[in-house]
Amino acid sequence: MPKKQTGILKAALIFAVLFIYQFTYAQKIPQEKIDELALKLDAICLPIKSAGIKVSCKVMHADFNKVLYELDPELSMIPASITKIVVGVTAYAKLGANYSIPTVIYTDDSNYKDGVIDGNLYLKGYGDPDLNSGDIQTLADEIRKAGITKITGNIVADESYFDNVYKTLSGVYKSDTGPSYWPYVSALCLDKSSGATSAGNLLSSSLSGYGVDVQGTVINGTTPEGAKEIVQLSHSLYDVLSYMLKESDNHSAITIFKMLGAKYKNTPASLEDAQDVINSFLSELGVDRYSYEILEGSGLTRYNKVNAEMYMKMLKYMYDDRFLFDYFLNSLTIAGKDGTLRKRMIGTEAEGNVFAKTGTLNSVSALSGYVIDKDEEILIFYIVMNGFGGNASEMRAAQDDVCITLSQFTRK
Repeated sequence: MPKKQTGILKAALIFAVLFIYQFTYAQKIPQEKIDELALKLDAICLPIKSAGIKVSCKVMHADFNKVLYELDPELSMIPASITKIVVGVTAYAKLGANYSIPTVIYTDDSNYKDGVIDGNLYLKGYGDPDLNSGDIQTLADEIRKAGITKITGNIVADESYFDNVYKTLSGVYKSDTGPSYWPYVSALCLDKSSGATSAGNLLSSSLSGYGVDVQGTVINGTTPEGAKEIVQLSHSLYDVLSYMLKESDNHSAITIFKMLGAKYKNTPASLEDAQDVINSFLSELGVDRYSYEILEGSGLTRYNKVNAEMYMKMLKYMYDDRFLFDYFLNSLTIAGKDGTLRKRMIGTEAEGNVFAKTGTLNSVSALSGYVIDKDEEILIFYIVMNGFGGNASEMRAAQDDVCITLSQFTRK
């Protein structure tokens, strides 16, 4: 038999065995246990729904696609910051857990080994949201260590990896999140607030401090094709996404969103480029394109719309990739331990057993991720409330109760 046919038969056999195993195992979750769980979750969620608040909730066993509970899973909901899960999952899936985001120093001098750059020095950003002042000083020191003593031209700050729409959707939509909440986003953004010129000025002053003679000025511009790399510095994708997800950092989320657009669609990347990358990836997961809208990556806009099935598919996708899952799980905030869940569920069975992303806007509260249950098996969950008005504390308390109930669940 040809090797190709043998491989196909082997793959089909493995698939069949896994299907039978999963089906058989799923039957080991007794219906009475599922019914018991549904009664408990209904007791938490239905009073909120009865008060005229939109509530959408779904729970699934991670190993076997067994739905354990759902309440209005088809509802289109404003997700707030659980939008960052979309960015995190897409970034891990497309870039890989070992990817690092660079910031690179180039020159247009073809022979700088003599210690003199007869031309310009280019500082190019590739969308690292964690680029900080210390990094620029490190780059300056590395340039000095490369033997550079003089630069006859300019320091060119290059943010051309992204377009020049720095404030994302601020002022675009009526009754959306106000301008003061939108972070400044650039492909070369220093300390999460300063633009390319600030980064260029810091590089120039740092070089001068190291004794390098910088004869030109700092300007904005684009690195020419064929420019030679001198040094670079990078931050790991894991570190960047962990900070984004645990601390719900809006700047990081929008930056990574646009970075995906630049990496896989077009440069300088626009929001539309990033949207295309996200939409394409979600389509690969089988998410109906007409069931959601992701306009930006932070969740600041009230015009993002999602549903439960979208999150089930994303979180299941990550769970099934055991290499990526370890990174992704530990990027999420842990109940009672760190991030935006550090003060929630303390002293309960959920503490240390819920790995999730929070979301909050005016009249929006959300929580989605994973729960380790009493059998030490993983449940995927999604719960979003819209339209409650006033304080979100009651909604968070209900979400916590859902997570505590799930952490107590046993199929035995």
